[in-house]
Amino acid sequence: MRNFRPPLVCLLLLAPACSDYEFNPKEEAPKGDTAMECIEWEASGGYPVPTNEDCVSEPLVGTFDPVVEWQWNANPIHSGYDDIMAAPAVGHINDDNGDGVVDEDDIPDVVFTTFSGGAYTSAGALVAISGDGSGTHWSTTSIDGYLPYGCSAVAIGDLEGDGDVEVCVSGTNAAVICVNGADGSLLWASGSEVASYGAPAIADFDADGQAEVVLGRQIFGAGTGGLGYFSMSTPVDWDGDGQLELLAGRSVYEMDGSTLLELSSSDGLPAVGDFNDDGKPDAVLTGGGEVRLYDNSGKLIWSVSVPGGGTGGAPTVADFDGDGEPEVGVAGQAQYTVLDTDGTSIWTNTVSDYSSSITGSSVFDFEGDGASEVVYADEHTLWVFAGADGTILMEQTGHASGTLLEYPLVADVDGDGATEIIVASNDYGYSGWNGITVIGDAHSSWGPAREVWNQFAYHITNVNSDSTIPLIQTPNWLTWNNFRAGGTELGPSHWQADLGPGDLDPCLDDCNAGWVTFTVAVENSGLLDATDVEISLRSGGEFGTEVANDTIPVVPSGSARQSAVFTLSESDWGVGALLLVLDEDDTVTECDEDNNISSLGTWPCDE
Repeated sequence: MRNFRPPLVCLLLLAPACSDYEFNPKEEAPKGDTAMECIEWEASGGYPVPTNEDCVSEPLVGTFDPVVEWQWNANPIHSGYDDIMAAPAVGHINDDNGDGVVDEDDIPDVVFTTFSGGAYTSAGALVAISGDGSGTHWSTTSIDGYLPYGCSAVAIGDLEGDGDVEVCVSGTNAAVICVNGADGSLLWASGSEVASYGAPAIADFDADGQAEVVLGRQIFGAGTGGLGYFSMSTPVDWDGDGQLELLAGRSVYEMDGSTLLELSSSDGLPAVGDFNDDGKPDAVLTGGGEVRLYDNSGKLIWSVSVPGGGTGGAPTVADFDGDGEPEVGVAGQAQYTVLDTDGTSIWTNTVSDYSSSITGSSVFDFEGDGASEVVYADEHTLWVFAGADGTILMEQTGHASGTLLEYPLVADVDGDGATEIIVASNDYGYSGWNGITVIGDAHSSWGPAREVWNQFAYHITNVNSDSTIPLIQTPNWLTWNNFRAGGTELGPSHWQADLGPGDLDPCLDDCNAGWVTFTVAVENSGLLDATDVEISLRSGGEFGTEVANDTIPVVPSGSARQSAVFTLSESDWGVGALLLVLDEDDTVTECDEDNNISSLGTWPCDE
């Protein structure tokens, strides 16, 4: 039972106020000559509230119990095309529920490239399967004559802003091939500078609602250029002008292909974060046996040899140890290492990637304690390491890979509200799994994740939850400060909201006609935004008659939002106090569930 908040006693003391907010009444104001004065009245609107920095969940330490949920290891359409040596992608690509739109109400899907007979650098198949393991949507080896590379990463997004989601891949006879997500048919193909280890990325560079596709230094739909290292690049607003640039290899490019900044003479696989707390993006590059950090001006901050030797895999940026600062995770031939903000080693674990030494990793806060765990797959094993000290949380044998640029993903891949790990495997060179394996927690206790991880250069703000592409991309380093890290779009998995009744704003000018008009504010003092917040007004106690209701789409952290305008009669109000009940069905997870009920007092109009 939730406790009552002390009654609001200011009902008769508050005067009408003006606001820029528009309200949709739940009940129309009385017609005719019964109510006249409150028709022009406007409520006061939202306001800031202090946040509670302790509004976090209790860590779920000790509940890490992974189990294999399902596997896809045979292609029913193109037999033999079931080995994967590139990062897959997760998103919504078809209308599963038949409502005419592709969105987060549909089952997520997994899309990837496959190869056959060890020919991973040749043409392969582009495959889409349902995220619940129920089957294969489609598989294609020739898309109107365009051939996808068997080891290309894929990117998912609504390119045209029309509600249909597309899939893009690197091709053998076109740099990028983009297909319709629903059936794999050709949308377009372009570019002559192909890359077998390609990884397209999607972003709306010019904020026109039509997303561009990038591969290396090529931007399709805008300027074009040459190829960077392994054609792995990421869109980023480097200079803070509100428009995206392209971080590719060693350089930052403008949308027209001109060079904004030359970071280095050596190429590298990039990741982005703010490492000096100046609000500007910095770049981490791995390649040529080094890990290097450059600040926003292009100055080299530090450079270290890849621990464990080898070229070095794609870097991951996250707060691994829970100290509030970003660190870097990187894999070498024989070690996985987390480097501190200054480049010194925090911890190192033994791994095995002598095949390529270019595998990447992802991170996720499974236990909701503010520190990210590492998810990494080498030639033989899928690992989960505690971010703070490298403690082995999972050592999943069965996985196998000849290794290239793949890394595991963390997402709610089947849309059931529980988080899973998605790992790609192949039996090229090593015996073990092939295809896709999905692993979840036996108790569904892992922190919440999105239903989308749409590209190799993934960061949370580069894609919306329904696989649409943001018109203007929120700088990830200002909100999350991580890269290739999972979570939700609202905030870190250990953050919580805290709803509470706020200001009451009445108009009493129609009391003589027997009506009172008012709004109520809902405050959120938690760290996490609250969505779809339900409001119920009840006459006769908490379990009495509901006389009005409303739903506020979002109440941001540290803010209050007003309800719709309510107009009630004395009989609606009832005898005794009218109660305001928030989130009656407990759909919003809060750090304090005992402050969601408040008394609005008795009928406020004088007899």
